[in-house]
Amino acid sequence: MTDNIVLDTINNRRSIREYLDKQVSDEVLSQILEAGFRAPFAAQLCSVIYTRSREKMKKAGVNVYPTAPIHMIYFIDLVRLEKIMKHLGYEYGYDDMMAIWLGMQDVVLMIENLTIAAESLGLGSVLYGLAPIRADSIAKTFNVPKRVFPVVGMSVGYPDPVEETVIRPRFPLEMAAFEDEYRNHTDEDIKICMKGMDEGFIAQGYYIKAKTKVDLVDQEDTIGFDKYSWSEHISRKFRSAFKRGDPLIDILRRHGFDLR
Repeated sequence: MTDNIVLDTINNRRSIREYLDKQVSDEVLSQILEAGFRAPFAAQLCSVIYTRSREKMKKAGVNVYPTAPIHMIYFIDLVRLEKIMKHLGYEYGYDDMMAIWLGMQDVVLMIENLTIAAESLGLGSVLYGLAPIRADSIAKTFNVPKRVFPVVGMSVGYPDPVEETVIRPRFPLEMAAFEDEYRNHTDEDIKICMKGMDEGFIAQGYYIKAKTKVDLVDQEDTIGFDKYSWSEHISRKFRSAFKRGDPLIDILRRHGFDLR
């Protein structure tokens, strides 16, 4: 703990998966949303849809934690900008890939502001990362037009103190923040990165409690949950997990983006 409440709020944040049976008032919800949209932005190419309906999120293909009272989906939004341009007599002619890039910046900055604002008011949150590949069902469920695209989902509510939550490890700062030039990591550097993450997650019993593993579909899995580490999990995930189904670029094209 420090004497800086903002730093303490950031450094002590953790994902919350169990919530009290307590509603988030409209006033508090408005406060955190307002804080979200006070973030730095490229062109305010972002929007958020929120709902109190778990059933609606399920219909949209986003599985949420059942005790959470508020659910959100964050979007890259080009429609509003294009309507502003049309109002002024201009025609959109920008590179859609660059627009998506800028919209992503706007979305993640908004999320971070909103997350910290929620923490400061005694709420907690958890993110859901599969929203982009659920874009079709999200668009249908929430009446989302083309050229508005989901980036990530989130649940927000008051944390249940009975749930044991701990601060998850991160890479050592010197392995991710570099002065003047990029650090090309040596084998020893990589071992240091892995050691801190893996020992921390195993000591906390993260994957044992979550009972979460990425399956090895093409070989025998000889690693038990007690030895299943963050490095193993993330490596399996980025090895094959999203090669099934439509590539993201095809989904984006289906939702009205010109990506040549």
